Amino acid sequence: MSICRKSLLALLATLATAALPLSALAADPFPVKPVKFIVGYPPGGGTDVLARVLANELATKWSQQVVVENKAGAGGMIAAQQIVNAGPDGHSLLVAYTPEVSLNKLVYKQMPYDPQADLQPIALATSAPLYLVAGPKSKVTSWAQLLDLKKTQAQLSFGSPGIGGQQHLAGELLKIQTAMNLTHVPYRGTSQAVADLLGGQIDLLFATAPSIIGHIRAGTLKPLLVTANVRDGMLPDVPSAKELGLKDFEISNWFGVFGPKAMNPQLVEKISADVATALADKAVAKKLGDQGLAVTYLTPDKLRAFVVAEMKKYGDIIDKVGIPKQ
Repeated sequence: MSICRKSLLALLATLATAALPLSALAADPFPVKPVKFIVGYPPGGGTDVLARVLANELATKWSQQVVVENKAGAGGMIAAQQIVNAGPDGHSLLVAYTPEVSLNKLVYKQMPYDPQADLQPIALATSAPLYLVAGPKSKVTSWAQLLDLKKTQAQLSFGSPGIGGQQHLAGELLKIQTAMNLTHVPYRGTSQAVADLLGGQIDLLFATAPSIIGHIRAGTLKPLLVTANVRDGMLPDVPSAKELGLKDFEISNWFGVFGPKAMNPQLVEKISADVATALADKAVAKKLGDQGLAVTYLTPDKLRAFVVAEMKKYGDIIDKVGIPKQ
């Protein structure tokens, strides 16, 4: 299921509908103390960017401090587990990236929680396509040069922020479709992978724009393609995977807000509507857009259905590639 980039006008229409039943919440004020946004990755990646933008906006709206806490490790599952164990009052929320709320279930034999049963979807917020970038060690500056390396069967390494996420699956799919000699190197977050890419410890990386755009503009990382059917407006000179002949390579990272199960449905709707209001602000949308994150708001029910569809999509890729459960 591909992510549709909703216009701000459509989002405002959604807000008008979503806000109608919220008057009943007046007797139940939220928040009554500082709110924690837990992020399962180090600072610098798309999840962290979204969390800090939302924290700034919602702190003003809620008249309470919103604190971002980075709890990196285990493919985002350390942070997610903290939210699973949190009280359902909404004062601890997960600003999530795809793996910890969906895909990890497809690649790990055992997890300390069930993302579909133990986490409450609140709002899909943003999405972003992946860019394949080459580091300085490889001296690759174009897709054609990368394919030339296949002729020599040169061994290349690609990084990702963890096993089973879109970056990892994109690399494995690239390996299958091109027969390149690629080795996966998992990290505890995108920022660590970018650091090693710049340092020459790995050759390639699939990543969203927020963590790499500065290095691309500085010329230290070379973008080779974007994982979409059409070129992305952020870097319009970078070819799409489809035009390069790659099939079914429309892969986007997505980011959203989740809470623990057993949250009051009205509280879920309130927080979701407040997130939507923040995202509908043109200045906020531009700030996120400048970092390569497109506003793609979905309500709690639609987000739950979206996660199910995404798991089927990536489950099919995992089966095709043959990634064993860890």
